[in-house]
Amino acid sequence: MHTQKSNFQTMKYFFYILMIAILGWFCFMQLFGANEQNYNDPSKSIIYSGSFYWNKEDGTKQKIKVPGTYEVKPGHTMVLTTTLPKDYNETSFAIRSSLQDIQFYVGNSLRAQYSTKDTRMAGKNSASRYIFCPTTYKDAGKTLRIELTTYTSNYSGIVNEVYCGNKAEIWQNIYNTYGISTFIAFFILFTGITSILFGIALKHVYHTTFDMEYFGWCMVMALSGCLENPKSDKS
Repeated sequence: MHTQKSNFQTMKYFFYILMIAILGWFCFMQLFGANEQNYNDPSKSIIYSGSFYWNKEDGTKQKIKVPGTYEVKPGHTMVLTTTLPKDYNETSFAIRSSLQDIQFYVGNSLRAQYSTKDTRMAGKNSASRYIFCPTTYKDAGKTLRIELTTYTSNYSGIVNEVYCGNKAEIWQNIYNTYGISTFIAFFILFTGITSILFGIALKHVYHTTFDMEYFGWCMVMALSGCLENPKSDKS
């Protein structure tokens, strides 16, 4: 018996030492290790670096920063243009819709569009999502035009970041940026639904009310509120 207890104490101390060593190595590498985040970082190459101009309804042009937020009346279309470089050879453009209808034109050709006007059962705006526009090397030197339309003042005039590159690299950048928050959101949703169902089951079994059900509803409603606010940062 004494031998087993002694072996258990030895194993316990061994694991303590191992965990302290791992923690110490982690802290050492964070402080003195090489910074590897600067290597193979696709976010620096897929953000479109060209200049965008806002073609206003009165015929004037204004050079703008992207991303940004500008004064546009709800229901009016914000038209953005940029000239693709002479050595252009990428395969996709992409932008996130903030409750906006979006159209992509390359030259005079409509390449991609997004609108739920004919399919949505309720509401006046299209849902937020990423819109991709296919391009080729043949588009070098052409004018790219992006048209943004929304019917809600809170989202009118929002211009989100514009990506340019390989479609897979763009998706990888989106995942790297929002992957953790998406996982947390799904975890909160799962936990909230589980709490609601568990609370309802306990109420039927014990014929009393449990606060767990209300806690679950609060989690689901809070998550819904976060998902309904896709605005970009104001310039």
